[in-house]
Amino acid sequence: MLKNVVISRENGIGGIKLKVGQPNCAEDIRRLTAVREALGDEFPLMVDANQQWDRETAIRMGRKMEQFNLIWIEEPLDAYDIEGHAQLAAALDTPIATGEMLTSFREHEQLILGNASDFVQPDAPRVGGISPFLKIMDLAAKHGRKLAPHFAMEVHLHLSAAYPLEPWLEHFEWLNPLFNEQLELRDGRMWISDRHGLGFTLSEQARRWTQLTCEFGKRP
Repeated sequence: MLKNVVISRENGIGGIKLKVGQPNCAEDIRRLTAVREALGDEFPLMVDANQQWDRETAIRMGRKMEQFNLIWIEEPLDAYDIEGHAQLAAALDTPIATGEMLTSFREHEQLILGNASDFVQPDAPRVGGISPFLKIMDLAAKHGRKLAPHFAMEVHLHLSAAYPLEPWLEHFEWLNPLFNEQLELRDGRMWISDRHGLGFTLSEQARRWTQLTCEFGKRP
C-alpha cells in the first residue's frame, strides 16, 4: 500500500484516496496513520467508506480521523440517508462527500438542499448524461458546494473545467490501456487537450475486450 502511495505521488497525482470501513476500525486508523506519515502533513488525503458505517460509527470514526487533516470523508453512510449525512456534515470538522450512487437531478437536489454534503459527487453517465450533470453543477455552485465527480474522468474533466469552485477529479491509471490517448498530469492537475470532442479514442485492446466479453450488439 505505501509503495503504491509513494509511486502515485511521484507520478504527479494531486491527492490520494484511501479505502476505509474495515470490520476492525482500528485497522483503518493504523493504515491512515502509515499513509499520512509517508505523505507528510500537507499532501491532500481523502478516505472512502463506501457506505459501510451506520450513523453512530460514522460519527465516532469521523472524529477519530480529524487528526489526519483529510480533504473529505466519502460515502460514510447509505447513499440515500440524507438526514444522516446532514448530521455528520454539521457535527464534523472534516468535509463530507457523497452522491456517486444517485441517479437523477432530483436526488442530487435533495442532497444539496438538505445540506447533506460539502462535496457533491455526481456521475454523468449515471444521472443521464451531460445535461442533467450541468444542472447539478449549477445548483451545487449556487449553494457553495464543492465538486468531485465520480469516475469517468475523460468526461468529467471537461465538465468540471466550467465549475466556479475548484473541483477534484478521480484518476484511474488502470484505465489507461483502454484509450489511445492519455490524460496529462502536471503538478497534481489534469490538463484538457485541444483534441476534438472528449479527446479520447478507444484502443485496440478495448475493442478486443468488448468483442470477447459482450454478446449484445454482435453481428451474426
